[in-house]
Amino acid sequence: MDEARYRQAERRLWEWVGVTPTDLRVHLKRNDVTVRVQEVGEGPAVVFVHGANVCGSSWATLAGALRGFRCILLDRPGTGLSDPLKTGLDADSLPRFADTLVIDLLDAVALESAHLVGTSFGGYIALRTAATHPDRITRMVQFSWPVGAPITRMPVVVRMMQMMSIPVLGRLLAALPPNELAVRMMFRQIGHGQSLKTGRITQEMVDWWLALLRYTDTTRNELAMGRAFFSPLGGFDRRIALSDSMLGRIQTPTCFLWGEKDPFGGADTARQLVNRIANAELELLPGAGHAPWLDNLDHAAKMITRFLGR
Repeated sequence: MDEARYRQAERRLWEWVGVTPTDLRVHLKRNDVTVRVQEVGEGPAVVFVHGANVCGSSWATLAGALRGFRCILLDRPGTGLSDPLKTGLDADSLPRFADTLVIDLLDAVALESAHLVGTSFGGYIALRTAATHPDRITRMVQFSWPVGAPITRMPVVVRMMQMMSIPVLGRLLAALPPNELAVRMMFRQIGHGQSLKTGRITQEMVDWWLALLRYTDTTRNELAMGRAFFSPLGGFDRRIALSDSMLGRIQTPTCFLWGEKDPFGGADTARQLVNRIANAELELLPGAGHAPWLDNLDHAAKMITRFLGR
């Protein structure tokens, strides 16, 4: 861990966004771990839960574009500048972690309830939170495919994570130093090649993600946690699938903004999932990938403002 060099790249990202977040460290009692939180703006609270192998600053451009909300950006345990969990997760313990993480955070920052935004693994956490603690989540926004949903195909970047979840092979691959070319390849693999080409994904974003991979323990910790995702026979473990019974308990008003070019699953996958959730609506975003706010920031910010403001 080289926190100073990571913070330098992160600070450049926030300077480009034009926002200076408040930096906090809070202890989560249920999971017995201290995490780093960044806050931006004032107004109704919105908790943001990120995907795999990134951290809270992956939301920087979106949080910077929102007005009238208190955006709470969590570095999940083991990512960014948060401490790792004291005990590892497996497919049996992962659901409990997902059920309690956001509630732990709300208690730590003295909030009775909040809106919730999630994507990918963060989307899995958000859905389970809404199902388990409906009184604590006011409204929810989901960006594209969440872990546990049906999957059309396994993108190369996920197959790499699956290979790296094998202990010996994972240690060898994790020891390889990341570079800018690899970061740009990962953006392309999750559907954002056009945004790289046009400059919507800027050099500051690329530099920040590279610094996260180089100077923090995020990748090592995420690989250890990722073993909970995959079954020994390959593919995602069925024990973490989003079941009809769990999805049926969600009554929180929910809006999905789904990139039609999400490599994990496009329009058909989106409709199949959203139709299983009461009070859920779907907007498909043409040309967008796994993280649609990277491809159309203005539209994503307007959608969140409109939906959460109802």
